[in-house]
Amino acid sequence: MVHVEVYTKSNCTFCAKAKTWFQDHGIAYTEHDVSSAAAFSEMKQRLPEARTVPQILMDGHLIGGYDTLKEYEKPLLSKLEAAKAS
Repeated sequence: MVHVEVYTKSNCTFCAKAKTWFQDHGIAYTEHDVSSAAAFSEMKQRLPEARTVPQILMDGHLIGGYDTLKEYEKPLLSKLEAAKAS
């Protein structure tokens, strides 16, 4: 099973789209709401290169944001489906 994490903010359209994408594909994820300054600072400590949300990680590896998720949708889905099957 691949562990998926999504850093989000409550007023972020692309965050909502990313969460919907995972839900539509039946993929469980852990959401980290970084709407507060303190939580965003914690995300920046873990992901110093992050400037925006969503930030999507799979097994601790940064995938990127929603645009990257959509750009690499087919290979990512293949990996996630293979992990669910095993």
